[in-house]
Amino acid sequence: MKRMTVAIALFSLTMAGAQQAAAQDQTSGTATPSASASANVLVPIEKDDVPVNSLNLMVDQVEDLDVIGADGKAIGEVEDVLGDQTGQPKAVVVEVGGFLGVGEKNVILMLNDVSLDMGKLRTQLTKEQIETLPEYGG
Repeated sequence: MKRMTVAIALFSLTMAGAQQAAAQDQTSGTATPSASASANVLVPIEKDDVPVNSLNLMVDQVEDLDVIGADGKAIGEVEDVLGDQTGQPKAVVVEVGGFLGVGEKNVILMLNDVSLDMGKLRTQLTKEQIETLPEYGG
């Protein structure tokens, strides 16, 4: 019984702290996302002249590159370059699957998972592995 009372008291204190923090956010009128949440947000880079240092190319040179697997087989094509909150390129959106424009989906590959190889982006992932990645809806 004593353990249950302690557990209820701790839960109450935790809830009271959360409610107080929520009330402070409401009075200030500002959203306060955690630093780690905003650090993981990737958005398309709109400027074509942003360097993608890991590939030694500019954004407009990366877009529309063919993506191939370790076996050299075609996987898809780069649709966009994504950057973090500072505008630094971190990933590419690759259009994969489908036939004649039907059934295609976009997935994200991090730049550290691709390399430039004879004018194409090469990844160690197979086409099957990439097609199982979650769809990017951005």
